[in-house]
Amino acid sequence: MKIVGVIPARYGSSRLPGKPLKKIAGQTLIQRVYQNARKAEALDSILVATDDQAIKAEVGNFGGQAVLTSSEHTSGTDRIAEVIRDISCDYVVNIQGDEPFLKPSDIDRVVGDVIEKKCKIGTLAKKNISWEEYKDPNTVKVVINKKGFALYFSRHSIPYIRDQENSETKDIPALKHIGVYVFTREILQRFTKMAVSPLEKLEKLEQLRLLEEGYKIYITKTNHDSPGIDTAEDLKLAEGVINRDEFVKKN
Repeated sequence: MKIVGVIPARYGSSRLPGKPLKKIAGQTLIQRVYQNARKAEALDSILVATDDQAIKAEVGNFGGQAVLTSSEHTSGTDRIAEVIRDISCDYVVNIQGDEPFLKPSDIDRVVGDVIEKKCKIGTLAKKNISWEEYKDPNTVKVVINKKGFALYFSRHSIPYIRDQENSETKDIPALKHIGVYVFTREILQRFTKMAVSPLEKLEKLEQLRLLEEGYKIYITKTNHDSPGIDTAEDLKLAEGVINRDEFVKKN
């Protein structure tokens, strides 16, 4: 069994152009994500899928492997699928290129759950979502069934708490979605050939395409957060975390 981790890295981020090459405490974001993912024991190999020569060169500079892909892709999943066409493997792990704090052990757990439960798609979500995260449209929420599979993902507050009295003290059954996915190679290729779905268009969440097509997505729960890097302010906050050695402790 072969498991390949792929990190999609696009240069043209709308909120932070050139994001993968931005430095955090002396190292580029893409280097931190790559070297962190290398600690995951489940991955047989890791590569970066990028549309930019400078990012490809940077990955080569720190000893990583990168593949140049089309600049026409609209999502990281499409970029990964292009790379995987020429690679023989059983499972593909999509590791977001803007999450340097993702726990390697959580990558291992998602992979392990997908294999153990013989499902075709898995992803990660944090337990104990805060009230602020629950109300924040930039935080993607997921609710699951009793067997651990996703019922729905949304940027909205789900489920809606009808009884608003003292709602901030209530236990919220939603989980905070963290963007790492495990696919069988077959499902990944099939996924990128599916038409964009109605719910996906509304929420701007491509995993809804899979749910609308009837596929099951298993949710691995974690106690660990993985804050992404989307803005210049996020870079400053991340540097503060790393300088306090919390990056090392978290891994």
